[in-house]
Amino acid sequence: MARLARTAGLTDVQQEILSTVRSFVDKEIIPHAQALEHADEYPAEIVEGMKEMGLFGLTIPEEYGGLGESLLTYALVVEEIARGWMSVSGVINTHFIVAHMISRHGTPEQKQHFLPRMATGEVRGSFSMSEPDLGSDVAAIKTRAKREGDDYVIDGAKMWLTNGGSSNLIALLVKTDEGAEKAHQNLTTFLVEKPSGFGEVLPGLTIPGKIDKMGYKGVDTTEAVFDGFRIGADKVLGGAPGKGFSFMMDGV
Repeated sequence: MARLARTAGLTDVQQEILSTVRSFVDKEIIPHAQALEHADEYPAEIVEGMKEMGLFGLTIPEEYGGLGESLLTYALVVEEIARGWMSVSGVINTHFIVAHMISRHGTPEQKQHFLPRMATGEVRGSFSMSEPDLGSDVAAIKTRAKREGDDYVIDGAKMWLTNGGSSNLIALLVKTDEGAEKAHQNLTTFLVEKPSGFGEVLPGLTIPGKIDKMGYKGVDTTEAVFDGFRIGADKVLGGAPGKGFSFMMDGV
């Protein structure tokens, strides 16, 4: 608390937001965190409370229904949430990354389609770079999207999706054939809409189940398996094949 109190130059709006979040953490997160952590139970009621507060739209521009706040506000809010229970910060962190990527790099149509519903929390994002055989070495990505007419067909497996089951939008980094000499220039980000849940959630897309973890429980961490998954070319972030690596790094 003392460290937050030393943050200088906050606006009245920032102070009001932090005060509201601090109260929510004290009343709605801390009393339930231990039980939810031990049960590895998704914090559905806490998520609903954050939706009502508008936190999923914290950094989304006002023109799309968000609060239009700065990255400083975002950092302070996430710090406050993590004070109560780190897993809840994971629920909202990957959503912020995806919203930032769409806000900065999406086409006008993608922004209009996704951002208003992301601001309310109706659409919640997850973020997928890693694969079973690699960690942060994105140049080694094997999951591939092949162009077929107006669509792409995706095959491969992704790993460590935070919110992989509970989210209904994945920012997915895969390999495409752009003919570039540098590996990272043959990577493309797709915006994959899906139902929440586990199993084969769409034809060719399976979310096998939650990965058991020693900690960081409650928030679901999953794999995602693509087997002939078909997606329209209009779901390429920014309409820009080969730019996926730079978009993902900006999000991170």
